[in-house]
Amino acid sequence: MNNLWQELQANGYACMHDLIDQPLLAALREDLASAIETCRRVQLENGITQRTEQTAHHILTPESHFVALLDRFSQWGIIETLQHMLGGVPILNSFGGLNNLNSTNAYVRNVHRDVRSWSAESMQMAQALVLLDDFTVDNGATLFLPGSHTASHKPDEHVFESLARKALGSAGSIYLFDSRIWHAAGINNTALSRRCLTLTFTRSCFKPQFDYCRALGEDFCRSQAPAVQQLLGWYARTPSTLHEWYQPEEQRFYRKNQG
Repeated sequence: MNNLWQELQANGYACMHDLIDQPLLAALREDLASAIETCRRVQLENGITQRTEQTAHHILTPESHFVALLDRFSQWGIIETLQHMLGGVPILNSFGGLNNLNSTNAYVRNVHRDVRSWSAESMQMAQALVLLDDFTVDNGATLFLPGSHTASHKPDEHVFESLARKALGSAGSIYLFDSRIWHAAGINNTALSRRCLTLTFTRSCFKPQFDYCRALGEDFCRSQAPAVQQLLGWYARTPSTLHEWYQPEEQRFYRKNQG
């Protein structure tokens, strides 16, 4: 934890190597392929086609293995690290994925950061980049500009190109990073897939991009382990009726330990 935290503070990103076993990796790849197809249908129906190919957003579903991935975050120490990064109890803000093929030119290849407002005082969002394939020099590994999480302005394009480092690693590894860091998907110069999952986390008092509790359903959320319920935002919901508001402490929609 200490070395990981030191890397995160200095560079803005750090890698936890070889966490996911092969059976779960295979299942996650299949689920991502299905999710990309589903999202593409909706993208085409709604005319959201410009540079969105092979991207998928808010893909957490009850029948997928993505919840099993979240369930392991606790034993891997990721939840503890996220809490340390954010300075508070984390919840899932978004759950997406990408297949960075040679033939695609998705928007993630733009140099960008994943928070729209700048704060030098605190990390508003933390991210997990889950490697479903080996990230190599040639297959479009994510590019990070080390230390740029402390910079308020976008770096010059030439500066980024000359100083950015590739997030290399084997499938099953997970990069954690500060969402303030400037980064981009690399160019895949191979004929193979370069797949990953992209998860963002915020403190529980922040509004998530997607209502995962409502999307997954009350019965499903109640059946999960407490650590997964926490990540799904089950303890940080917004009541919509007085009946939901006036509840015993242990049944409140927004629990007192959420910050």
